[in-house]
Amino acid sequence: MSLLYFFYVVSLGSSKMIGDELGGDPGGMVLPLFLSIFMFLASTYLMITDTRTSEEKVEKFGPDERRLFALTFLMAITYVLAMRMIGFVLSTVILSFSLTFFYLRGTVRKRDLKAWALGSLISTALLLALYSLARVLTRFLLIGGRTGSVPPWMGTNGFVIGASLLLVSILYLPVAILGWKKVKTLSLGSSARDAFVSLLVSVATTELLYLFFRQLFLVELVRGLVAW
Repeated sequence: MSLLYFFYVVSLGSSKMIGDELGGDPGGMVLPLFLSIFMFLASTYLMITDTRTSEEKVEKFGPDERRLFALTFLMAITYVLAMRMIGFVLSTVILSFSLTFFYLRGTVRKRDLKAWALGSLISTALLLALYSLARVLTRFLLIGGRTGSVPPWMGTNGFVIGASLLLVSILYLPVAILGWKKVKTLSLGSSARDAFVSLLVSVATTELLYLFFRQLFLVELVRGLVAW
């Protein structure tokens, strides 16, 4: 599947450098290409290091594993197709939350769909809030550094990334700590607990990927519905 994803990515986008006022844009294909190579290397490593016997593998790959495999395959295809329509931020947070949640659950069950749907919405809302605030800070520092309203060093790429990461961390950590305590106190059940863990993982993963690729390496990620 990772090889199919790799060839699909190669047939799309561009990896050529596009100059801009901040340096260069490696092109919109770089991030998907990186992900496809990572998926291939990870799957190859798992295949090589898998020491189970054939009988153990057959026993292990039961109905639950088949459902998770089907989910992973469908989500990977949907992710590639949806990214161009709804953008990197939304598609990545939904993919991360969905896979993390159902793998924590150990299977795909109808009774978990309510927790999955609610968790997906909350994850998306939290990510958009953090993303929007970080974007406001980024624009303020970049414009301020150029116009002189803030010291020039505060408008450098390194400082902007650090400030954005600090802001996101200050807002994210209290939500994670207080939310986890609330989930444990209310005894909402394993599905709610897994949904909250998936929320934390998906939001942090998506925001870090965005900061890493978009602001550090200036990769032109697909904006989609999140145009700000």
